[in-house]
This record gives sequence, C-alpha cells and structure tokens, in this order.
Amino acid sequence: MSAAPLLANHAVLHTEDVAATEEWLTPVLGRHELSVAATTRPDIRFHSYQLGSLRLSYLSLGASARFELAGARSGYLVLVPLTGNIWLCGTQQMRIAPGLGTVLGPSEPVSARCSADCGQLIVELNQAVLTAHVHSLLHNSSAESPVFEPLMRFDSGSAMSWYESLMFLAERANEADSSGEPIHPLVATELERALMTELLVTQPNTYSPALVRDQPSQPVSPVERAVRLINEYPEVGHTAADLAQAAGVSVRTLEKAFRRRFGLPPCGYLRQVRLKRVRAELTATGAAKKTVSEVAARWGFSHFGRFAQEYRKKYHENPSETVRRHRAMPRLEAQSFNSEEAPSPGAAIPPGR
Repeated sequence: MSAAPLLANHAVLHTEDVAATEEWLTPVLGRHELSVAATTRPDIRFHSYQLGSLRLSYLSLGASARFELAGARSGYLVLVPLTGNIWLCGTQQMRIAPGLGTVLGPSEPVSARCSADCGQLIVELNQAVLTAHVHSLLHNSSAESPVFEPLMRFDSGSAMSWYESLMFLAERANEADSSGEPIHPLVATELERALMTELLVTQPNTYSPALVRDQPSQPVSPVERAVRLINEYPEVGHTAADLAQAAGVSVRTLEKAFRRRFGLPPCGYLRQVRLKRVRAELTATGAAKKTVSEVAARWGFSHFGRFAQEYRKKYHENPSETVRRHRAMPRLEAQSFNSEEAPSPGAAIPPGR
C-alpha cells in the first residue's frame, strides 16, 4: 500500500490549528469534535478534490487524535488508512490499518482514534446520489438507502479491485489541474458511477442479494463499456486513461482488447466514430448553412489539416467535395398517398409509383 500523501496538488490546509481544521473538515465529516493529544504538536495536512457529487480527501494530523462524529451526515464515508492505525467505536469496535477500510453510514455516530502516523484517504459519497444509483441498477425507485457491512478488506478479491480503482481515481484527480486539463464533467460522471457500482457489488450490503440476482447473464465487457461511452459522447476529449478507468481495466488491457476486436486502439476507434458523425452532418439536410470547419470542431477535431487528411483517407474525397456533391444531388419530390393508396408497412411499392 502506498504511504505517499495523495491529492498533493489539491492541498487545502497545512496547519497546527485544530479549530481551523474542524471547520474545514465539517463539509466532509459532518458535525464533529476533534481533539489532539496535549503532549504532541500537530502537523495537519488536508487535501481535497470534488468529482461530481463524490469528494476525495487526504488527511494526516501528525499527532495522536480523537474524532467524535455525530450521526447526521449528508453521505457515506469510506475511511482508507494508508499509514498508521484507526480505532473505531460505533456499531462495531474495530482497528483498521493499511489493507483494511471501513464504510460509515450517514446516520451512524462514531468515535475514532487515529495514531500519530496515520494518513488516510476519505471518500465521501452523497446519500441521495448513491440511493438513486441503486434505483437505476435495480430498476426500483422505492429502494431505501443501502446499509453496508462496516469492515472492508483490500488484500484479495473484488475489494482489492475497488481499492485499485480508488487509487487510480485519486491519482487521476491529482493530475487533473496540474496538467491544465480538468476531468471533463461527462467523464467525471462515468468515473463516479463506476466507483459506486463497484462498491455496491463488492462490499456486502442490504442489496447484495438483489444485485447478484439481477446481474445480466452476459455482462457488459470492458470494450463494450468504452465503445458505449465513445458512441454516446464522441465529441468529448476522451483519453485512453479515461476510457480504461470507465471500463474498469488498465490502459494496456483496453488497448489490446480494442486492437483484437477493431484493429485499432481506443483513440483510433474514437476518431473513426467522429469522422462518421462529421460525414453524416455534412450530408444532412441544411448542411449548406454550416462550414466544414464548424462541423469538424463540433465533433472534436481541433486540428483542421489533420482532420481533412484523415477524412480523405477514409472517404477518398475532401470534405468540401462531399458538401458540393451533396448539394448537386437532385431532390426527390415527396409522393403523397391517400389512405386507400398508401402501402402497408413492409409492402413493396409497384413500379411507376
């Protein structure tokens, strides 16, 4: 397990002030009290990043400390210690350390004691959003909010996969603003949904039997998930890393799967879909009102010369030639049929009609 501080590019607080820390942590932990051992000098670091309705936070106190959390939060908390220990006293008493985690429900009051060397990742999941996601998975709008078993084990099985997805998401979030390219809202939504889905199917909860029972006999493959995302939002600046995260696999695995199925990497497949959308718009009624560059830009092509070259390679003509040829095509007069003459659906129309 990595002991390096996460979300360092989203530092919110570095202080010794316990009262100021309480104030900053309230949006994450809800109403709470924080006390630090009088014999130690705290070195508090708090990093936080909002991804849709999901919030990722890193917290280290640099001193032995105690939290008293009231049971009146707006969401679930998943505590994932990266270093040190956390002792919890709530519905159950437990100690969690690297390799373990816990899920706290919104209405659950908890007393937590953290060791001086504790650094933890805190995942806040909005209760209303998670419950709505359960509704969509089960096609049941009357389902209540899920109740999770508190202890998580990341040493094997599907929970390890959830942990790896979480770490990837934290690294992706950390890189978002430092690279000058924030995570696109549509991609953020897919990443949030994927993390919620994986938590619901990996961590035992009140809907686990229904989720297992309602699993499709032929689950959607990672390639199909990525293809669906590309086809629904081809204009979005998807990267291979974004698509791999949404598909739940590594970049290398997704690229190999795409090459095996389409003979192209994911980004190559994305460009082909965009070219098809451009051609469809250029040949649609009313296309004369739009320039080729406007249509190309709408579908995600930012470099017009490269777009024109790819278009010519695929369709053996320049995009401007497509527009001219389409304008020159004769328009067919619409035929009218009265109720007696109208052919039935699927029936052949006789010659001359």
